[in-house]
Amino acid sequence: MNKKWIKRIGICSFAGILFGFILGAWLIPTELHADYKPDATVYENDPVSERDFKVYTTSRLGRIKEVEDYTISSDFATDDGMIRVDAEKPDLSCKVNLHTVPVVASDITYNTVCYEDHMEDYNPDVSEMIYYADGTMETVSENRLNVSYDENKKKHKLTITAAGAHDIYRENVNIITVKSITTKDTVSTENTLTSDKLHLTIHYSDGTSVKAKKKQIRSEKIKHPKEGTNKLKCYYNDKTYTVKVKAYEPKPTVTFDGYGTFELEYYDPYYVGAERLNTFNGVTYFNGHRETFYSQNVLPGTALYIPGRHVADDGTIRDWQGYICAAADTSFFSRYDIVLTSLGPAKIYDTGCPYGTIDIYVDW
Repeated sequence: MNKKWIKRIGICSFAGILFGFILGAWLIPTELHADYKPDATVYENDPVSERDFKVYTTSRLGRIKEVEDYTISSDFATDDGMIRVDAEKPDLSCKVNLHTVPVVASDITYNTVCYEDHMEDYNPDVSEMIYYADGTMETVSENRLNVSYDENKKKHKLTITAAGAHDIYRENVNIITVKSITTKDTVSTENTLTSDKLHLTIHYSDGTSVKAKKKQIRSEKIKHPKEGTNKLKCYYNDKTYTVKVKAYEPKPTVTFDGYGTFELEYYDPYYVGAERLNTFNGVTYFNGHRETFYSQNVLPGTALYIPGRHVADDGTIRDWQGYICAAADTSFFSRYDIVLTSLGPAKIYDTGCPYGTIDIYVDW
């Protein structure tokens, strides 16, 4: 190869190297750009996430290359809406105008009602309503608010403090107190009176009430409650309440073979479990005897001595204990004998019936 060709090759090589160097210099990234949700509105105090940015570089020739490794200067928008973006490779940075919509007003709401006997379970359920300049609204939950409580259970006070978008709200919680404790139960004078054996209801100052749980309320013990109204001292939530409980004398009972024991009722009907004598059938057979009835509207029976005579709810004539008044032949039942009828326990006060028949005195 002659010298002329060697010279030409050298010149071309140098020119190629020079061109490559110049071209490479024009392709080197020189500027960093970042777009944040180009079509979305950014609101003041909203979190700004790195994944919501699109970051890219440009060179002198306008070449665009997306950048994956970058950081933002803050998690929230600044007051002027500008935020800084820094890339690692290449080592460039830029600022992005977020065009934030400012907050114009805010309200914090929470449950300001607490029951004094459940203060440890109080949950304020705090939230904040934020109003923006463009007319939109946003509800912020408690986990993004600064919430604290001041408790003083001895004085039954609760104070809640919540820091919102612009203001700090502080308010005393309304404590609902226990107004009274009552029961509809009645007890026998033969039993010991205590709260463990009562169905109690707790009444609050706001007009609501709730049934007390078993053993939730303690009380004194009254071994022999008097007939009528008794005042039972009950202890609940470190306070003493007086509960009025009615006590009654136990009713006398009578037992019949095969039918069990009956409490004597002054007015209430008896339920024997058989076909009852009534005005429609007129006659029935029960417990080995025949039953009929006769009315005091026809036979007043003024000569009969029936202590505490009265008309019960089922129309039978009864005595002071609750026995139904009846008549029977003296060879079948003696006067004042006790017998079970289809209408309940009866006592023989009258005679004049055929043998084997019991005539029941009624007001039908």
